[in-house]
Amino acid sequence: MTINSHPGTASPSLFQRGAEGVTIVASGMFAGVMLFIGITLGGFYQSLPPQQFLNWFATNNGFIQDTIPLVSMPALLGTILCTVLFWRRPARKWWVATLSCWLGVAVLTFGFFVPTNSAFAAGNMPIADAPETLALWLQIHWIRFVLGMVATAFAYMAVSRG
Repeated sequence: MTINSHPGTASPSLFQRGAEGVTIVASGMFAGVMLFIGITLGGFYQSLPPQQFLNWFATNNGFIQDTIPLVSMPALLGTILCTVLFWRRPARKWWVATLSCWLGVAVLTFGFFVPTNSAFAAGNMPIADAPETLALWLQIHWIRFVLGMVATAFAYMAVSRG
């Protein structure tokens, strides 16, 4: 067993390194998806008249809703796994920071985005409220994106400095 730069700790196993790699890639992918949503879809949404936006959202929300877990779940589950795997190592502080960011994303997602997207898709929102709600949606989305980028950076720090 080789020893890394931290006295008394063995080098991470192949499984641990694999978990780290998958987590960093998934984190970056999730942040990239959020960037795409903010720039491309956010701009598209704002370009539509309110009723057309609500109609589009009702028709197409399922595609987005089905895609997000493909990148969010590996990022979150990988971060949880790495936090557990590296709990007794110096990298723990970086994995806890990463996990905190992803938990912030989860709180925003389930506390704001899921109910708001449901209201958009169900047509339960007065048309007059749609532009203001969409503007707030985008503002909060950019917070979620920044948390995702910071989470990815923390995951990188866990691997490179942990």
